[in-house]
Amino acid sequence: MKGQIIAIGDELISGRVVNTTSSFAAARIFSAGHKITRITVVGDSPDDIKQCLKAAIRDSQFVLISGGLGPTSDDITNEAVAHALDLPLVENHQVMEQIRNAERRFGHSASEEFKRKLSMLPKGASVLEPNGCAAGYWLKYQGAYLFFLPGVPEQLEKHVVQKILPKLNSLDQERPFVALKVFKLFGLSETRINMDLEELQTWDSSLKVGYYPVFPEVHVSLTASMKTAEKAQKIIDDASAVIRAKFQEFIVAEGQDASLASTLGESLKSRGMVMAAAESCTGGLLGATVTSAPGSSEWFDRSIVTYSNRAKEQELGVSPETIEVHGAVSSETALEMAAGARRISSAECAIAITGIAGPEGGSGDKPVGTVFIALALDNHNLVHRFLFPGSRREIRMLTVETALDWLRRYLVYGSLLPGYKPVF
Repeated sequence: MKGQIIAIGDELISGRVVNTTSSFAAARIFSAGHKITRITVVGDSPDDIKQCLKAAIRDSQFVLISGGLGPTSDDITNEAVAHALDLPLVENHQVMEQIRNAERRFGHSASEEFKRKLSMLPKGASVLEPNGCAAGYWLKYQGAYLFFLPGVPEQLEKHVVQKILPKLNSLDQERPFVALKVFKLFGLSETRINMDLEELQTWDSSLKVGYYPVFPEVHVSLTASMKTAEKAQKIIDDASAVIRAKFQEFIVAEGQDASLASTLGESLKSRGMVMAAAESCTGGLLGATVTSAPGSSEWFDRSIVTYSNRAKEQELGVSPETIEVHGAVSSETALEMAAGARRISSAECAIAITGIAGPEGGSGDKPVGTVFIALALDNHNLVHRFLFPGSRREIRMLTVETALDWLRRYLVYGSLLPGYKPVF
């Protein structure tokens, strides 16, 4: 089936909020074998909403519309839809009952205006499983299936997975099988990767290869659409083997939901190891990155943020003489930070980071972007000096990615040197 997505909200067209819900919905729908031809973002204007909706209905078999179902004055989707489709607004008893259940559960009453705003839906609407009072609903109009969803990401994602995909799949049982695979690479440019994979473009017309820079990584996506799941998966498996053979050491994760942190975590778990960290210029970003991986408590102990010299001395036991002679941003300080983090945590390995993320603070011999990363593990105490390019944010991100990748490379390949090259 061929469809479109319309995301509604002034906060989206003004850039105050990033439209992540449309990308989530598109990815899930595409992977189920359906086709998204257009994603449109429109503000809270009834005329604009009407124009987008009418155009989408003419060209699509289904349309997902997100946002504007709440109780505030700028939530105008229901009114705009009723006007666009020339349908009356009628009270939906299922939504009203959901509101009353919430009143009883929380022990307070909502205003009549609140209840009316949420429960008045276009005639013919069928409510999706409510998740909160701003319930999603669907209706069929001129042969097209229209799905209206809350803009709250958690609510929308639940509706898409549990309600919309089963509905679309039941309507289109002749859809092709789609096999997907994503590789996440670090340390090579998008151009280099593209050139090395040119042969895949001539393999099979059903195989599509995409290249997406997701700083500081490059993601390579493989998509195969076939009449049988076995044939689609065979094409993906063969293409995946080529990518692994060409870029093995640069692949930091495989799978859309996998990450460098989760890959590193599996390596640590398989070896019965736990890691710790000491951070200065990254200010806890490494710890946040690591703990974003589910189950990281099994292999990650702590990250100690020691931003000041005093903190490095008091928390990690860095010698004041080391800082005085060599500076806080130095290989000597980084090594003592790593040793301190490992000693305090009793972890099998530790990472330490100290550097100058900018935009100020650099000097002739230590310009902005100078970062020292140290590893303390086994019988090795390793340290390397880097000069990362970019903004403060980019330097911090490159630092964390490089530190985690260095540890990954050490565990898998025994690499005493990091693999980072300034390719970005």
